[in-house]
Amino acid sequence: MKLDGLHEKEIFDRKFPFRVIVNREQNFNYPPHWHNAAELVYVLKSGFTVIVNSRKYELHEKDILYIPGGDIHEFSAQFSPGERVFINFELSGLSPFGGSERIYALLRAPRVIDCSDRELHSQVRAQIEQILEQCDSEEPAAELFNTARIIDILGLLCRTAPVQVNLCDQKKNRDRSAGLAKIRKSFDYIEAHYNENIRLKDIARDAGFSEYYFSRLFKETMEVNFHQYLNEYRVRKAEYLLTNSNYTVSEVAYGVGFSSISTFDRLFRSMKGCSPQEFRKLRVGI
Repeated sequence: MKLDGLHEKEIFDRKFPFRVIVNREQNFNYPPHWHNAAELVYVLKSGFTVIVNSRKYELHEKDILYIPGGDIHEFSAQFSPGERVFINFELSGLSPFGGSERIYALLRAPRVIDCSDRELHSQVRAQIEQILEQCDSEEPAAELFNTARIIDILGLLCRTAPVQVNLCDQKKNRDRSAGLAKIRKSFDYIEAHYNENIRLKDIARDAGFSEYYFSRLFKETMEVNFHQYLNEYRVRKAEYLLTNSNYTVSEVAYGVGFSSISTFDRLFRSMKGCSPQEFRKLRVGI
């Protein structure tokens, strides 16, 4: 696999569009990215933070998160060891089934499955654990077995989808997918220039839109305005630099694109709940 800007490509090693990764890294972080495959995150031990389209999900042990293909997401497991499972798969195989457009609509939104819905959680968890038992298998039928488990999971998610998703949100989901396709180029621009003085008119022009249209489209698609998204992105970049004692807090602030230390400190506190200095002390003990 490789990252091209924010686009994670070549995530499947073989022709079979399925991947299982068990991660046990301490202080595991993976930057914002997207891919065409859908994803299931299953937390085996400890807590885990996932941000999908700027919305934060604080997952606890045994929680499950479904992430649709195309959604920008990132992972963070700070300060404690843990164990989490990532399962990627393509939805394109659903096309032979009747009503595939409706199925895609039901699977278009991120969704947490936790113990508050005991029956659904138990059923989805059982399917995931069967996949884990087969993940190292070389049997010819292993791919067929895993495909069946994924279809069972997707069937459970569709059958238990919230009523408002079933009846009202299909157009909204289609509009959001179309909007994300239009602004994807802007995420590459942010990745390349986040440490510079990015003006709204510059990124709008690079994406091929007027400033007004781009601003409205970005807010409708990402549910935060462009400047808020950019500041959150810079703070996440700062987190990585703060773990390196070779950089002062001032160097980190300017290095990720903030024009003043006070602005950096204020935004960092509002997003992380502590100052950059306190974050560094908690993270690396200096």
